[in-house]
Amino acid sequence: MRRRVIFTSAALAAGLTLMACGSGGGSAAPAGSEGGLAASAPPSPSCLQQYRLWSSGPAHAAGENLTAALNILQAASSASDIGATSAALKRAGVAARTLAQSPIPACADPRGYWRTVLVRIQDAADNAGTSQGQGALTIAQGVMKQMPELERKLATELQVTIPDLTRSK
Repeated sequence: MRRRVIFTSAALAAGLTLMACGSGGGSAAPAGSEGGLAASAPPSPSCLQQYRLWSSGPAHAAGENLTAALNILQAASSASDIGATSAALKRAGVAARTLAQSPIPACADPRGYWRTVLVRIQDAADNAGTSQGQGALTIAQGVMKQMPELERKLATELQVTIPDLTRSK
């Protein structure tokens, strides 16, 4: 369990760090009309702008909470503290549920990897809450087993959908 949790925590923390890279961006104003003539709609924000708006909005604080929860989970797991690991996993589930309320722009993650990552964390937390002791950790491990692959897919997808993200820090 410990190796998977550490890897998952580190990989997800790296993904959440990407959220902090952007700093604001423009937003499109709604199209209007003037003098009875329809004004042309301004161009919609680029995917990079949408991503920056998302990452600097409510998702930023929620992402920081999830990162903190995963760091606590990593420490508890490293210490082989079953009670603290279970509590940290539950905290991570709450943080993931909160972060899911501010979805990543669809243009950045068209395949839905981000949502899947959050759902897996929530599932692990929910499953840990239905068992006692080592059983909670075993259930959580099964749910989180696929996390590293999902995180790699998400990172690869973000490199394709927002190639300017790492260059525009």
